[in-house]
Amino acid sequence: MAGSMAREGDMTTGHGSYPPAIFLPGSSLCQLAQIEGKPMLTVDAKCAPHGSPSPSAAIIGTIIQGSPTSLVKCDDGVFRKVARIGDALDCGCKIVGGAKTVGAGAGA
Repeated sequence: MAGSMAREGDMTTGHGSYPPAIFLPGSSLCQLAQIEGKPMLTVDAKCAPHGSPSPSAAIIGTIIQGSPTSLVKCDDGVFRKVARIGDALDCGCKIVGGAKTVGAGAGA
């Protein structure tokens, strides 16, 4: 089963004592590839800082997992794996928000 693709505006789970984070506008590495009117997310996209009132102590997670079968050409010309609900970030979060109409690859 395919995993629902992630987009700007979707959320992460949070981890440990760190709260959930959002993928802010501009966080997509492929602004022209949109799903349901929002830019899609790929491996290497970053979530908003989370976990501390002090900006210098906050964590910024980077997506490290994506679809094994679906790649998209990003704005820098690099093909990257499409991110989906359930895919991991390097900070310990997972993606929990995603498209209702589009999925990719094996279920996350």
